[in-house]
Amino acid sequence: MSLTKVIFLKELRETLRDKRVILGVIVSPLLLTPALMGAVMFFGSKKAVEKQNATLEVGIYQEAEFPELTDAIEANETIEVTRFDSRESAIAAIQSFETRAVVVIPQNAREVFQSHGTAPIEILYDQANENSSNANGRLRGILNDFNAEQIKARLDSAQLEESFIKPTHVTSTNIAEDTAVSGFVLSIFLPYIVIMGAAFGGLNTAFDLCAGEKERGTMETLLVSPASRSDIVRGKLYTIFVVSLLSAICSILGIVAAISFGQQIVTSLFGEAFSISYLNLAALVAIVVPLALLSSAALLLVSTFARNPKEAQAYIFPFIVIFLFPAALSFVFDAESPLYVGFIPVLNIALSMKQLLSDAFNLPFFSVTLGSSLAYAWISIRLVASFFQRETILFRS
Repeated sequence: MSLTKVIFLKELRETLRDKRVILGVIVSPLLLTPALMGAVMFFGSKKAVEKQNATLEVGIYQEAEFPELTDAIEANETIEVTRFDSRESAIAAIQSFETRAVVVIPQNAREVFQSHGTAPIEILYDQANENSSNANGRLRGILNDFNAEQIKARLDSAQLEESFIKPTHVTSTNIAEDTAVSGFVLSIFLPYIVIMGAAFGGLNTAFDLCAGEKERGTMETLLVSPASRSDIVRGKLYTIFVVSLLSAICSILGIVAAISFGQQIVTSLFGEAFSISYLNLAALVAIVVPLALLSSAALLLVSTFARNPKEAQAYIFPFIVIFLFPAALSFVFDAESPLYVGFIPVLNIALSMKQLLSDAFNLPFFSVTLGSSLAYAWISIRLVASFFQRETILFRS
């Protein structure tokens, strides 16, 4: 076996013995992430149903009688209505959580309504309170239904068709495939999670393989072995790369598994089932490979420069910025970005993932992304190799 392979297998074996690596790279993405997402989706959907079906306490304060409107409000079975005799008491009731929102009917509201005008109606609510905001939305729905009924009555009394107030009738037809909508939603956050997995999955491994060896005093022993410094660099780099790639793949599989298990919730939220083709899944893994190489080389670079793992952690901020900022930008950029964006490291990979997930695959963009990312990874590897040749950096005191 080549010396690079010997070093790689030795480092990988020791890395995989570390329970922190197993928990952080495999167990967490494959088990904890799906469990967490499943729990959030389950309780979120349960909360939404409870919120929709909950009976809310609302109030009515009227300066003058308006039975047409108040009867419509009180007839709704999802609310309990309390009458107030002043605006101040209504506000105090909202602030003390005795009621959630109050409909205020001004003095001239019914007169304007009966003269076929637009009656001014006010809803008092507390925007900082979730239940109060929910009550505001519930009341607006009731008032919208009341408006629709009264518009129909006015049209009938004037012997006019409903088309009189509808100059156009617009119909939107969705031509997306059945699974495209859920795939589009997935493309918003999955690239960010995968990039974080690839960038930081090998963090502890990288710091232990170089800065850790300096601290333990085992680096000198390794350097006097028959292996050349290039062999050592490649062996350590491949170890970090395997861990980083494994972390990214587990992140992808964990999210896909969580959504697959929650198909019923996904269907209720987006109206379509979720699925991803094996080809797209393979392309996702392929585009993560250069990212894992780039992040592994960058982590090894930091670890090589640092005296010990603690100092390496202090140098990690620029690394976080390099990977976190482009990953965050992926929320802003859409999938159909110009070709030159394919040369921006990390961001290009995130956008390629968005294209694969949202059925907007662009082969030239994917090719530019893959080629440029491999080039950046190669440059980073060469830089790490040059650091290993300089003892002033390798043995900083």
